[in-house]
Amino acid sequence: MTATRLAWVDAARGLCVLLVVLLHVRIFVYEPLSPPSNGVEVWTQLTEFFGAFRLPLLFVVSGLVASRRVRAGWSDRRTVLRAVSLYWLYVAWLTVYAVLSIGVIDPGIPFRVMTPLHYLEQLFVPDSMIWFIFALAAYVVVLSSLNRVPPVAILGVLAVLSVASGAVPVTRDEALWLHVVYYAVFFAVGVYAASALQALARVRSPWAPVLGIVSFVVCELAWQQSSEGTLLETGLRLLRDSAAVVLSIVVIALLVRWPPFERAAAAIGRRTLPIFVLQLPLIWVLFLLPPVEWSLGFAPVRYLAPVFGTALIVLAALGIHRLLMRGRARVLFGLPEAWRNRIVGEKEPADAH
Repeated sequence: MTATRLAWVDAARGLCVLLVVLLHVRIFVYEPLSPPSNGVEVWTQLTEFFGAFRLPLLFVVSGLVASRRVRAGWSDRRTVLRAVSLYWLYVAWLTVYAVLSIGVIDPGIPFRVMTPLHYLEQLFVPDSMIWFIFALAAYVVVLSSLNRVPPVAILGVLAVLSVASGAVPVTRDEALWLHVVYYAVFFAVGVYAASALQALARVRSPWAPVLGIVSFVVCELAWQQSSEGTLLETGLRLLRDSAAVVLSIVVIALLVRWPPFERAAAAIGRRTLPIFVLQLPLIWVLFLLPPVEWSLGFAPVRYLAPVFGTALIVLAALGIHRLLMRGRARVLFGLPEAWRNRIVGEKEPADAH
């Protein structure tokens, strides 16, 4: 993995996780606690617009990072380690959320683990913010098991499943397991088109961002004309999200040539795990703290509150992570050392997640 590729990959991950946290702060803290205002509507439109960029790009770069291991299949024991480590993280934090849910019973709190049965169901069907980690584990298992199948066939089937997922009738506002189906093709693109993605990141033509913007705008406008819940709408959304990924890679690869941006974005991108898993309990804290709601009554605070909330969550998550890694709680962020060594069959340190 070259230094240049590491720069844009880490920067992409950093930007994506910031956009994810920003969305969740807006939905679960800002909207419920803010008085009605134009500011709320502006942040709603902005965070929804970035929906085409954050998760498609995050899954593509995640697949790119895992590409060599996944394509090697189960013959590489570190593929087993990656799959087990991801599911371990999912179960560990699902358990943390379940324990916290016992004491945090406010009805406005999102993604509480309501009952023991709800906990057991989520071992197989995710229903919280960490569905992303569940999805990564599932993708590694499925694609590693299909490493002898032609990539074109896998990408074709996953694209069909992605489009079909949009027409599945659901009885709730957001069935997170459908996200696992929809975004699988993006992870697979990262796995099987790693070389093409790296080549795209090396493009330096001034026309590349222009063409990327035009392609995205065309796809976005076409998608906006479709009816939600149809195969056509999901197909156009898949094209729009794909165009957003291309545009994002081109732009981020250019931006990382500016050292201050590269250092800041990559620093976050190398620490996405603690931010991802700790954002939910930190969102609970923001929602429950009376000073947060009081501060939203002041216009200067209210209009920038999602940015403040995102910054607070990121800084707090990184600080908590540093403290937890000093003690036995570090197992919440990775398999116990003995387990890792047993899986890889050696005593040297295994690849980090």
